[in-house]
Amino acid sequence: MSRIDELVELISGVAGRIDEATAESSGTAQQAEEIAAAAEAIGAQSLVEGMAAVKEQLDALSDALKGASERALEIQALALSVAEGS
Repeated sequence: MSRIDELVELISGVAGRIDEATAESSGTAQQAEEIAAAAEAIGAQSLVEGMAAVKEQLDALSDALKGASERALEIQALALSVAEGS
């Protein structure tokens, strides 16, 4: 296995881990939304506001992770292109 093949494999692993983190972040954001709904039902407005802020941050994290995953795949494609050219 060439060094570039090893690099491509490592990048694939990183992209997979990023995708897992994205899924976890999205799931946690959904849970925050559910907690906020329950808090609203019992009139705990400060908790509703807190959970809304948490969800907003988790959504931003998910977006950033999606971008990182896309960038990792672009780098992987570039590495494969370099391997084909050598």
